[in-house]
Amino acid sequence: MLSDKISEELTYVGKEPGVQALRQAYNQTLTELDSYFDLCRSSYDDRRNWWPGKSRDLRKHGADAFPWEGAADMESHVIDERVTKLVSLFLSSMKRANVRAYPVEVGDIARSKVVSNFLKWMVSSGYIPRFNQEMELGANYMLERGLLITYVGWHREDRRFLQKLDIDQIAQMSPELATIILEGNDDDQVVQLIKTTFDGVTDRKAKRALKEIRKTGVTELPVVRRQIDVPDVKTLAPDGDFMFPAYVTDPQRSPYCFWRTYYTAQELENKVVTDGWDEDFVDYMIEHYRGVNIDSIEREQEGRRSISLTDSAYEADELIEIVHCYQRLIDPEDSCEGIYETVMHKDFDGNEGLGVPGYAKFALMNGYEDYPVVVTKLSEDSKRLYDTQTIPDVLRGIQQQVKVERDSRIDRNSLATLPPIMHPIGNAPKDWGPGRYIPYRRKGEFEFGPTPNFNQGSLEMEQTMERQANALVGLDYQDPMSQMRRQFLVDKFLSHCADVLKLAYRCFQRFGPDSIFFRVTGSPDPQVFDKGDPDENFDILINYDVLNSDPEAQENKLNQLVSLTELDRNGRISIDRLLEVAASSIDPTLADAILQPAEEAQEQIVKQVTDDLTKIFAGIEMPARPNGGQIALQVIEQYASQPDVAQRIEQDESFRARMEKYQGQYMFAMQQMQNAQIGRIGTDPAQMGEVDTQSI
Repeated sequence: MLSDKISEELTYVGKEPGVQALRQAYNQTLTELDSYFDLCRSSYDDRRNWWPGKSRDLRKHGADAFPWEGAADMESHVIDERVTKLVSLFLSSMKRANVRAYPVEVGDIARSKVVSNFLKWMVSSGYIPRFNQEMELGANYMLERGLLITYVGWHREDRRFLQKLDIDQIAQMSPELATIILEGNDDDQVVQLIKTTFDGVTDRKAKRALKEIRKTGVTELPVVRRQIDVPDVKTLAPDGDFMFPAYVTDPQRSPYCFWRTYYTAQELENKVVTDGWDEDFVDYMIEHYRGVNIDSIEREQEGRRSISLTDSAYEADELIEIVHCYQRLIDPEDSCEGIYETVMHKDFDGNEGLGVPGYAKFALMNGYEDYPVVVTKLSEDSKRLYDTQTIPDVLRGIQQQVKVERDSRIDRNSLATLPPIMHPIGNAPKDWGPGRYIPYRRKGEFEFGPTPNFNQGSLEMEQTMERQANALVGLDYQDPMSQMRRQFLVDKFLSHCADVLKLAYRCFQRFGPDSIFFRVTGSPDPQVFDKGDPDENFDILINYDVLNSDPEAQENKLNQLVSLTELDRNGRISIDRLLEVAASSIDPTLADAILQPAEEAQEQIVKQVTDDLTKIFAGIEMPARPNGGQIALQVIEQYASQPDVAQRIEQDESFRARMEKYQGQYMFAMQQMQNAQIGRIGTDPAQMGEVDTQSI
């Protein structure tokens, strides 16, 4: 139970954060989440087939071995097989899904299409670093641990590297600096200008650089070689990285939450420069809190037992544990709320004697209305966030039963291979095997014991269990209800990805560059995207039908779409877009390579036909192109109507024959297309003059 003072510090914003209150809230949160941590440990062990007493030879040993010493103790990957299949399905769906931004207000309609293209580019181009890897990790967390938590922020950093520079290179960066170095008048002015031109240079280093360049003509100075200004997306382990209070039902209504992470000393030093962390706090952490005993960094908890077969515990001497505390605090003066971030260590309150504060950073997260995380539960069967099911929890019993059936069949086969040997008392054979010499007194005194018959029911039981496991997780492709379950899980994952993209787009609007170049499929030139109004809002959806992974179902859908063009009386179906959809369904990568905009395609056809006509004019016969017949006939008609060309057609029989042959091939191709339509309707298409009235 938190005291009134601590509760007040966790509710209202002050000049400094309540570090002691946050530490107590952090420790209380860890204690109250112990039952969820136990669930995650069990799920972790079940997926990886760990159990007490497991040996490397997968045999039972010891006094409790049943049915005998050395009996089978095999692994059964029922859980891991299905989790891996679902993760593969999630990632494949995400890569092939349709990303759309729908406007919320009327004024955003015109911009929604370009925003949709920009969101696709953010994912496909790598503008969001490691997006696919983070979503793959998140899919595993959601299925194995029941929760998927993704942090979304903005990473802005200038990466500086030491580089050897001569006076000419310095002149390119700062002509003024190169001039006063060569003049050699005022060293103090040169030192100050070096510090201004090259960020992070101290007086001592600037003086040494000036001395070196005058002596040798070359010196080493820090140069910004790479500027990072991108969204920052990280998937966080729900059982150790990011934690809410145990009672939370809506994560965004939580009064506080914690992100525990690890930094190297170099990263902490860099935070002082890039994020404004307190230098004294960082130095104190490096000196007194370096080194963490880690079982598994992402899910290390007090009391976590070590797995004997794959013991991964080690001393991470270079890592320092840091906790980011996020709070929804109220300003007591105007009652306005805001999201605040405090960076601290779980065991450090500050050192007044040395003047070291108990926190590295305390600031309002400007631009954030909610916590910078997206949270998704695997199953919404309880209000509380941490009352959730996991796939290993659901399949635990089935996996155990399948293991029992497999172990029993292996033991039965072992008995059939080498049954018990019956021998006279005191006359046990010293050796047994092929080609062995076994002495005996009377024939028949050595014999094999009885062996159990093969049990077909054991195999049927295992098959039944595996079918039930597939049905529970939506992987029974023969069951329509299983398909709905599979679609439900895919939609849940894609909905999380859409929320991540929406938050990443908001971060781009608030913290990103004013404009950026990006390229979309079908456009030869990059487009300029302005981040626009930071308050504009879009509903971002990512859709994918799981049946699209079935080639036959996908082919049937495309055929149905193509057949709809016969009913399109008002031209509502865009043939160009239908072609793009069909090509993308076959292979999105190849579609990007071969598809081009309609305008560019028309220009290319016009160029090809004019080139052909030039060769025909010169006396070379040319065949018709495989597509673009309608445009080609228009170009040929306009070409033949020119006075000089028309005159030559009349006078030059060979030229006229080449033109008629070239034009005839295009007309034949168009006639074949018309014949296909006649085959469907039985007559020529209805026309009024040159107007096609068949579709009216």
